[in-house]
Amino acid sequence: MPAVKPKQLSEARFRKLFDETHAMSIQGYRSDGTVVYWNAASEKIYGYSPAEALGKNLLDLIIPSEMREEVRSAVDWMFANKTGIPSGRLNLKHKNGSSVPVYSSHTVVELPGEEPIMFCMDADMRALDLAEAEVQKLSYFDVLTGLPNRRLLLDHLQGALQGLRLEHQYGALLLLDIDNFHGINDTLGYDAGDQVLVACARRLQHHISEPSIVARIAADEFVVLLQPLEHSIGAAATEAELAAQRLLQALRRPVAIDQQPHNLQAKIGITVFGNRSEDQHELLRQVDIALKHAKSREETAIAFFDRSMEANIQRRIKLSQALSTALEKEQFFLEFQPQVDVQQHVVGYEALLRWRHPVLGLIPPDEFIPIAESNHSIHAIGDWVFEQCCWQIVRWQKANCYHHLRLSINVSAVQFRRDDYVKRTQSILQRAGADPAQLRLELTESLMAGNIDFIVEQMQALKDLGLSLSLDDFGTGYASLAYLTRFPLDELKIDRAFVTDLADDGKGALLAATIIGLGRNMNLTVIAEGVETIEQFGRLRDMGCEVFQGYWFGKPSPHLPEA
Repeated sequence: MPAVKPKQLSEARFRKLFDETHAMSIQGYRSDGTVVYWNAASEKIYGYSPAEALGKNLLDLIIPSEMREEVRSAVDWMFANKTGIPSGRLNLKHKNGSSVPVYSSHTVVELPGEEPIMFCMDADMRALDLAEAEVQKLSYFDVLTGLPNRRLLLDHLQGALQGLRLEHQYGALLLLDIDNFHGINDTLGYDAGDQVLVACARRLQHHISEPSIVARIAADEFVVLLQPLEHSIGAAATEAELAAQRLLQALRRPVAIDQQPHNLQAKIGITVFGNRSEDQHELLRQVDIALKHAKSREETAIAFFDRSMEANIQRRIKLSQALSTALEKEQFFLEFQPQVDVQQHVVGYEALLRWRHPVLGLIPPDEFIPIAESNHSIHAIGDWVFEQCCWQIVRWQKANCYHHLRLSINVSAVQFRRDDYVKRTQSILQRAGADPAQLRLELTESLMAGNIDFIVEQMQALKDLGLSLSLDDFGTGYASLAYLTRFPLDELKIDRAFVTDLADDGKGALLAATIIGLGRNMNLTVIAEGVETIEQFGRLRDMGCEVFQGYWFGKPSPHLPEA
């Protein structure tokens, strides 16, 4: 067997190395551009097999026509100077005619007694370009919904501000927040939450047309940039409000999650802009304030920004901070309002939470409860209320008296939707040793804006503990008869608004009579709250109402009957 010369061995090694370099196209050319080497990676990048490429000319294979003169000059220069030109990015040509972006390096190799060869080493940039495009997309678009994110929204908003001012037109910014979205994640899981967000995004997009846009800027917050609107601020505000109402209506349609309908509600803050000097960050701050105002009010889902809101927001922030330590500092206390039967005998009490701040004084529940729900301190506060009522029942038990009295306790929808609520309630009951038969939980109709199956399961679990359940403010919210028949309730509570309307023979009288009849047919106790006159008591009694609560029978007091 003949010996292999060192030169041949070296060449074989380099050829093997080049051939097996799959990530880098390596080509060899003579000074006239003829291909003398073409590795497998070159076929992958440019489409030509080695058999097709060898012997062909560089200019004909991979050089676009508009680059040929420049490349011919560069090749001549490299062979004349025996060195490569600086590395850089080039857009070359695939066999099929498409453009191939590569990062190209060059060198000229000249061995003694042999003609010089120019080697080109090209790295395919297409994957990198795709990656860069994806990074660019991630920088400007929300991954889940595909909507513009905060960064792209700010760009659009800046452009809108400039354009609308030049045209003397108005635009509006709408910030939408999905009610109890965290509760959806907690009870149904994050996949269900993602389904809700995608559904909301599609519905919003359906109702918005260019140049207006929809963006997602936080977990459950969407922004709608409306432009252009009317030429007067009043007309622009009206147009923005009508758009907000359409969006709310679209979001209220049930979303199917695991083939079960899930009701949604939302709040919207609005700010109108066009003739002022605010920048995009100031507009986002304004619309955030407007949204907070909308979330703090039960009577409406839409709020416009105005300067007076800022003081309210500052107070809300102060209260939110104070709530975090209010329990620890023993600033909460309970008052109890009597509930009576048709003979006006006391049959129970409703426990009412009060907060006395050392500086701000007595804070109304309708002000601090929504804040507690928002910052989630409601869970600890609700547990404290329930525990205090349990210990009151225990005191009555030890005194061997008042076994006929019941304490009613309000439960926030935010509390109830937490998946460990039943477990926490059971733990408090067991720790105190209270008789659950003397405790009634009052739930609000806002619970209906959620997963009905989960709500029914929670209710039944509480009933299994021995607690009774009341539906508070019935007739003012979301409840439908179809849902009502599924709930293991013991009591319906007529809202005070209907009781107030009794005297004028208005709709309140009709609704009160309807609720009383409904309760009787479903074997539920019916209690009317807000009874303030003997006339109201008489009319409700004549309609068949069984239990009453209001100032006519007694105002809330911190004192309960003791042995």
